[in-house]
Amino acid sequence: MNALSLICIRPHKIWCDFLTTFKNYKIFVIIDDNNFDASSFKSNYSNITFIQIEDHKCKNNFYINMNFIVFRKEITGWEKAMYYFCVENQDHNYIWFMEDDVFLYNENTIENIDIKYPCDDLLSNKYDTNTDGNTKEWLWNRITINNISPPYYNGMMCCVRFSKKMLNHIHNYAKNNKTLFFLEALFPIIAIKNNLIYNTPYEFNEIHYRKDFVITDIIRTNLYHPIKNIEQHITFRNLN
Repeated sequence: MNALSLICIRPHKIWCDFLTTFKNYKIFVIIDDNNFDASSFKSNYSNITFIQIEDHKCKNNFYINMNFIVFRKEITGWEKAMYYFCVENQDHNYIWFMEDDVFLYNENTIENIDIKYPCDDLLSNKYDTNTDGNTKEWLWNRITINNISPPYYNGMMCCVRFSKKMLNHIHNYAKNNKTLFFLEALFPIIAIKNNLIYNTPYEFNEIHYRKDFVITDIIRTNLYHPIKNIEQHITFRNLN
């Protein structure tokens, strides 16, 4: 069974009510806040696995620096998600990872994408190319990439699907370089430089850094980012 991993600071009832309806995916919620008491969520949502990872496990295994540019700390929910599925749980051949301001209409949204792309190692939104390693563009002057030469690649990676092979290459980079780097560059670079199967389906086209969506924007087959108001997720799912 494929898996879906939601990455959040703390879980929200609306997300969990939604995810508990899924039938064909093993559901995980990665909780970044280790001080959060998840016991009530664990008792109320028995078909969701709630994961809290101590920071030292990520640090000791070099799962660091994936989101430092955004949060100014070396360990966030993304590092914990990568550590968990690269080191502690390797049971799933394909895993969806998404932040909690990503919107999808229902389980069929990702099921249909999985059917169309059954063997791809990375699915994401489209990416840009930095041909010569020019640090004047985007955020390249704030990213250190070890032992990989240009061209480099970057894109919005808040919602992706990985194969086990993709996770293995991320693990190898962490092990060999004692760190990771900003996820918006890490994921496409790892996939392309290792000749993995990488596609950018049109269903990801509404993954943006900033955009204000209205209900007429929503198509059930597509993925959306950002929709930070979780109450709005309910509104958008009440489409006729």
